Amino acid sequence: MIRSRCYLLMVLLLPIAAYAAKPFRVTGNLHLADQPVWAHLLYTSGDQKVDDSARITNGKFTFTGELDGPVRAYLQVYYPPSGGKSFAREFYLEPGNHTITMSEDRKLTVQGSLLNDEYVQLQQELAKIGKPTTWKEKEVDSLDALRDVVEKDFVSRHPASFISLELLRGFDDYGLEQLEAAFASLTPALRNSHGGKAFSAMLETLKRVQIGTVAPDFTEKDTAGIAISLKDFRGKYVLVDFWASWCIPCLEEMPGLLKAYNKYKDRNFTVLGVSLDKSKAAWIKEIQRGRMPWKQVSHQDPQRVSAADLYAVRFIPENFLISPEGKIIAYNLRGEALEKLDELLK
Repeated sequence: MIRSRCYLLMVLLLPIAAYAAKPFRVTGNLHLADQPVWAHLLYTSGDQKVDDSARITNGKFTFTGELDGPVRAYLQVYYPPSGGKSFAREFYLEPGNHTITMSEDRKLTVQGSLLNDEYVQLQQELAKIGKPTTWKEKEVDSLDALRDVVEKDFVSRHPASFISLELLRGFDDYGLEQLEAAFASLTPALRNSHGGKAFSAMLETLKRVQIGTVAPDFTEKDTAGIAISLKDFRGKYVLVDFWASWCIPCLEEMPGLLKAYNKYKDRNFTVLGVSLDKSKAAWIKEIQRGRMPWKQVSHQDPQRVSAADLYAVRFIPENFLISPEGKIIAYNLRGEALEKLDELLK
């Protein structure tokens, strides 16, 4: 059984200037009885978030721009203010020409893009397995394990596809050796792409946070703006817990973590919460609501590398147990796995 987690759309970014941008063109034709008036194209290029807009005339619209490689994009369609309606559809945007059509039932068809053809194939294979349980469930059933198999099979059959690289980013609890082997199976062009180099950098970071390695030190600020470093806890067992107030699985884990904290706090053990919140108010409100008595910090200094990046955190909740000597001795102690603290705290 796999416990649900929040996947972070965070990758280590390399300078986009090192890769030549190429033009793209998106031509749309909406076969809709009602009359939307604006189309928005939203995507992230390098570290820039783009929100482009185009007026829809007789169901038609056009977007142009430049990209250094494929990205996920969202087409959002707005109706006149009196209607108060809008809808969005996701697709892959890459250099080249795309033709987007949308039927009356809001089904999106993208032509001129191999990536979107491959994405349709993947969705069809996943549909054969069935629908996974919703995020509201504390546990996901065996369908998720079967879905993993399909996704891994997709990677082996599509070693040149950007989707394969995205799937590797999203594999939860997939060991470092397995990730390295799967990444090595991708084509040289994909491994040397902007996204491939970012993934390779993430693998190097993962190597530095394996069990037995010295935990990378970091400094973040608490709710009062006071800087706190991991090295301040040297001499204690400290569970570094990555979470966020908007992460439902994180909040579901908190009662169990609080119970473990109260049970083991007299055994030279404590917790250091590291929030990925962007809203300080939401972060503080959830700390108070959840009655979390341990130290809490959050990344508030853009000049420093965040703790989440240092530890290659791709999913939350995520945690690392650090020994009094400052070495990583366990990770992902969640749910029943927190009972391992009884034997780990010597």
